[in-house]
Amino acid sequence: MLLEEASKTEEWGIVKSSILYNMGLEPTELLLVPDNQGELIVPFSDQITLKLIGHAKTAKLDANKCYFLKPRRRGMVITCRASARFLIVKINPIYAGEICRDLSEVSRGVHFMDLSKDSLQKLKKVKKAGKMEVESILRNECVINDSLTSLNTTVANSIERIKHSSGTIKVRDIYHSLNVSKSKLEQHFNREIGLTPKEFCKIEKINYFINSYRQDEDQNLTELTYKCGYYDQSHLIKDFRYFLDISPKKFFASENRI
Repeated sequence: MLLEEASKTEEWGIVKSSILYNMGLEPTELLLVPDNQGELIVPFSDQITLKLIGHAKTAKLDANKCYFLKPRRRGMVITCRASARFLIVKINPIYAGEICRDLSEVSRGVHFMDLSKDSLQKLKKVKKAGKMEVESILRNECVINDSLTSLNTTVANSIERIKHSSGTIKVRDIYHSLNVSKSKLEQHFNREIGLTPKEFCKIEKINYFINSYRQDEDQNLTELTYKCGYYDQSHLIKDFRYFLDISPKKFFASENRI
C-alpha cells in the first residue's frame, strides 16, 4: 500500500492533511484509528465499504462521489478491491458541524456531499493542487466561513486545552477554566463536533500513545503507558479493545492499520 501525504496546515486551517491511498496489494482491508478530525472521503476507481467498530451495518461509498464523516467515536475498517484508489482529507473538527448542516446522511455518520464535476476533478489532483485548492473547494461548495471570529470559541478553546494535554486533562478542569457548565460544554461539543468532551479526550490520548510508540518502537511500553496518562496496561488494553476491537500488540503487528 502506497501512502502519499499531500498537505498539512496550521492549527485552525480547514484542512489538516490529505492522504491518497493506492491499495496495490492484498489484503484489501484497512483499519483506521478513532479520529478527532472530520474526514472527506473520495473513492476514485472503485467502490469502498466502511464499517465502524462496534456496528454491524456498513456504508458503501461509490466511486467518483464525495462523502463526509464527522469525528468518529471508534475505529473504522475500510474494505475495497486491490485496485482501489481513494483520497481521505482530514478536516479540522471545529468545522465539522458547519459542513454537515446542509448535507444528507446516507448511513450512520456518513454524509453525501454533492460536489460539482469540476471540484471532483480538482480533488483527483489534490496531491499536485495541495491544501489551498482543497480549502477553496470546501469554501465554495459548503459555504464555509473560515474566519476565526465565526468559530465557537468555547469549543475551540476546549480543543486547544485537550490537545495541549494530549487528552490527559480532566473534563471538569476544562469547564472550570472556561467558566461554563458541564452541560453547556457538552451541548456545544455535541452540536459542533459530534462527540462529548470526554470522548474527544480519550481519542486524543490513544492517538498520542499510538503516535509516540510509532516514533520509537524500542521504548519501554510500561513507561509510555504512564506517560500517556493511562493508569496501567490493563487500562490501555481496555481502550484499544473498545476503540479498535484489537489488542495493542496485534494492532502494532498488523501492516494495514493507519
